[in-house]
Amino acid sequence: MRFEAFTGNHKVVDRLRQKLRENRFPHALIFAGLEGVGKHTLALMIAKALNCAVAGPADYCDDCSQCRKIDAGTHPDVLNVTVEEDATTIKIAQVRYVLSMLDLRPLEGKNKVFIFDPANLMNQESSNALLKGLEEPPENSFFILIAVNLHELLLTIRSRSQVYHFAPLLLDEIRAKGLDELVVRWSQGSIGRANSLDVQSIREQREAVLEFLEVAVHAKDETLRNVLNASADLSRTRQDFTGYLSVMTVLLGDILRIAEGAPDRIVNVDIRQRLEHTAASAPTDRWIRVSEFLRVMENGLKGNLNRQMMTDVMALVTAEISDDIPGKSR
Repeated sequence: MRFEAFTGNHKVVDRLRQKLRENRFPHALIFAGLEGVGKHTLALMIAKALNCAVAGPADYCDDCSQCRKIDAGTHPDVLNVTVEEDATTIKIAQVRYVLSMLDLRPLEGKNKVFIFDPANLMNQESSNALLKGLEEPPENSFFILIAVNLHELLLTIRSRSQVYHFAPLLLDEIRAKGLDELVVRWSQGSIGRANSLDVQSIREQREAVLEFLEVAVHAKDETLRNVLNASADLSRTRQDFTGYLSVMTVLLGDILRIAEGAPDRIVNVDIRQRLEHTAASAPTDRWIRVSEFLRVMENGLKGNLNRQMMTDVMALVTAEISDDIPGKSR
């Protein structure tokens, strides 16, 4: 794929190509933004442009041995640094290996390119070691650090790098790939996410979550058993409980948009009437409290809180049955 075929963030691409053209390409860059918007893909394109044996300074042929090896991940001068199998961070040994290559001449290409992805998974020790390489990199060495959240990188690393922010893709840009409309809307502006979504799985999870919300919001004191049964059904989804919470986040977002008079902005356009009925079943402030408690649940899962207990409370918050529910108006 050539630069012209890159989807979205055209201003970022143009600025980087201009720097290549002018032979003033920065030796340390940070690509920051949503997962799946092409940050790693563009980093590899840059590596090709810096090493292509055929094309000019701001382009690459995508066909020479240099370009093909970069695509295959076998180019000795282009190193992808990521979290190793069975590890949780980029280790200092990996950074030290990169630093050992800095004083060496490129083995095959014109330049050495080191792509750290995800760079935010360097620990303190690794980050401090990398600083040495960023302070005075050799002329033919380039670092590209990729992160979702820029502020998870050390301030000292950020100050030594040029930062490029990648925006979410427009829905029309993703729609142009010929994907299912439901996938386009669930992509959240990420082409990577769009390509990995399973429409059938989305529909199944969405149905389970929506049934849970519908049972809970229509419940009264005398139907408490139904509410807790719905809670139990949802909490039993042991394999992908966090996935169900993600689906609930999207559905609650749609319900709030409808409640606030912005139905044209919803994601689940194919079930708009059902969502409108659900939104009308409770006042807006209750849906806001449900959304707030969902964030509590997501944080609670990080601390291994009991899922059944959390979904029970979520059901009660949605139903507003108990006077002891946190956040209920008195």
